[in-house]
Amino acid sequence: MKQAGIRSLALVLFAALVLSVPAAEVPSLTKAPTGSEWISLFNGKNLEGWHYRGEPNDSHLASWCALNGVLVNVPPDQEGQHGIDLISDTVLGSHELYIEFMVPQGSNSGVYLIGQYEIQVFDSYGKEKLTNQDCGAIYGKVAPSANACKPAGAWQCFHAIYHKAKVENGKVVQKPRITVFQNGVKILNNVEIEGVTGAALNNNVIEEGPLYLQGDHGLVLYRNIYYKPITE
Repeated sequence: MKQAGIRSLALVLFAALVLSVPAAEVPSLTKAPTGSEWISLFNGKNLEGWHYRGEPNDSHLASWCALNGVLVNVPPDQEGQHGIDLISDTVLGSHELYIEFMVPQGSNSGVYLIGQYEIQVFDSYGKEKLTNQDCGAIYGKVAPSANACKPAGAWQCFHAIYHKAKVENGKVVQKPRITVFQNGVKILNNVEIEGVTGAALNNNVIEEGPLYLQGDHGLVLYRNIYYKPITE
């Protein structure tokens, strides 16, 4: 065989070998990350770096506070009154997110990636048949593949990997993709999302936006909120 033919064959074999090797799995996080590439969104002391979704008023009250390193949302219990969603000043594109949460029995909240795609926070412990409204779901879109919930009142965590949509001339040419680990268990695997979820900050598919925490439904606690940009 001539040298050129040997070289071509070697390139083909090398390409086949490379393509047969699966992409490296992102290791799931079950505790707050410590690497310098991770950036904290919550200082544990106050609401610096966050703002409310609209101005508080008689029906939507300022319901968030920082207490001993924890973001606490205590919505009013009077009929006709609600809490307010909390939004990060930081704008994100493709990124990894690590966040810990606690909900009491029956409570409800949500973690919105770039303000558009809600990872449901809900007391779904022990439920066998999961829907797209259970904890860890992309609300109204995709149900989690497994129930990784701990009992109500226990600290839990999400580690989400978000790849942003690509929009050209107002048209979505690439849908956003989301992977979610809950308490170390992969419950969503690189799912594509069609459109935005309910209560999104913007009804259009966008490439960048803030993190927002739903505060108008029930009591919820968050802590250890970190993100890491993904370069694409």
